[in-house]
Amino acid sequence: MPAAAPAVPAPTLAAIGELFEEAVRGHRTSGITWAIIGGHAHQQAVLGHGAAGHRELVAGRPTGAGPMDRATVSRIASMTKSFTAATILALRDERRLGLDDPVSTYVPEAAGAFELAADEREPTLRQLLTMSAGLVTDNPWGDRQEAMTRAQFATLLRGGLGHVHRVGTGYEYSNTGYALLGRVIDEVTGSDYASEIRRRFLAPLALDDTAFSAAQIDRRRLATGHRLGDRTDATRFEPVPLDSPGVYGAMAGLFSTVDDVAAWVRFLAAADAPDAAAREPGPLALASRRELAQLYRHHPLAPLPAAEPGHPSPGFDRVRGYGFGLVIEHFPDLGQLVSHSGGYPGYGSFMVWHRDSGVGVVALANSKYAPATPLSMQTLRLLRREVPGLLAPQAPRAAPRTLEAAAAALEWLRRGEDAIADAWFADTMDLDSTRAERRRRLSAALAATGLGAHDLAELRVDQARALSRAALRWVLPGRGAQAPSLQIDLLMDPRREALLQSLETTVVAPH
Repeated sequence: MPAAAPAVPAPTLAAIGELFEEAVRGHRTSGITWAIIGGHAHQQAVLGHGAAGHRELVAGRPTGAGPMDRATVSRIASMTKSFTAATILALRDERRLGLDDPVSTYVPEAAGAFELAADEREPTLRQLLTMSAGLVTDNPWGDRQEAMTRAQFATLLRGGLGHVHRVGTGYEYSNTGYALLGRVIDEVTGSDYASEIRRRFLAPLALDDTAFSAAQIDRRRLATGHRLGDRTDATRFEPVPLDSPGVYGAMAGLFSTVDDVAAWVRFLAAADAPDAAAREPGPLALASRRELAQLYRHHPLAPLPAAEPGHPSPGFDRVRGYGFGLVIEHFPDLGQLVSHSGGYPGYGSFMVWHRDSGVGVVALANSKYAPATPLSMQTLRLLRREVPGLLAPQAPRAAPRTLEAAAAALEWLRRGEDAIADAWFADTMDLDSTRAERRRRLSAALAATGLGAHDLAELRVDQARALSRAALRWVLPGRGAQAPSLQIDLLMDPRREALLQSLETTVVAPH
């Protein structure tokens, strides 16, 4: 376990709680429950939690169902896709299926279901996982298909599926694609996706409040879902009935609590912990968990508005794409986040975690179009601002071989001995620049920065910043208020017993 990360102070928790309370007061949701998820450096799964609003409103008034709280069970909707994707990878790991196999290999009724050009191939499991099969976006239609039976789904497939782009050439969110993956699980296991997900993940991870059927949970703790009527006060929240589990449940059918979702997030996020290799393997290999949370299909995003008419856009506010049942985003301020939202008749949900620290947020709400996503993102940004170090990036660590080479490189810079270069320079180094040229560039850089041999003599390996396992950088401030700095960059070659493929000394402007 890494060194302990900061806890969340009470004033910060109160400020976060106010975000969610205000959403209820403003009738943006009927109720919501939330939790801050402990990261790689935390023993505890939940660092703070809260709730606002009520489990059920009728004519704008709370019923006997009680207020939302930590124990409330809600629909997590499309967050279910991460469980379905994890099950597909588990079956792949067992060599029971291949990600690059056509889906009809396992679901025969899918043969001929896709609208393909003469030169196209049927979508593979990988393309279904990454939302790149070309199927039509089916929100909100798919949200109403949960109870569809296998026979009805087979009839749907025989009728054919439309497309919006050629297979494997773009991103388009598809619930039907994940319903197909659920059917793959059924056929490969001879069971059903719900039983497989329970056996493989819910039971081993003790997610006891997570299930595909309301009959399997404590109904007294269940949050009623609400649709939004065309009013602006609390009477806009109108209870909606639950659907029954069926084929489309593989894309959005799970019920859960903030504690169970926090445990699931920690299980997935642990694959990126600095000490991941030392952790318990759990019911899915670390490598497969990392595989789930990589960006495979980029999402097209609208450019930011130009500062002035006629000027170019400054770019995009993030990089965003889809993995396997998860969304991956890179923000300028927050770094890399992994997440998935959920929207279902009567419910809205969101889970998100910061890849480097593992700290995350989950929010479960019981009204359609509830602001679970923006509230969770506001929470992350508040945590970043108010609790320094909580969402700390992971600094790269140099490999032992790189550190050994760095010591030799510093010695060569100080003394210029051929024996050191003979031992540590890759054969390409002298072809790129002669040793005499390297010494002349170093002398010129020292002169430009006002530094001398004594400054090199005091330079240590541990003063370098690791850019990767194979790359290091030293920056020595020059002498004088406006003097430039000396930058030394080292890069190892790709062999296991690596040698230096680059050692550059340059002058850089002062910051």
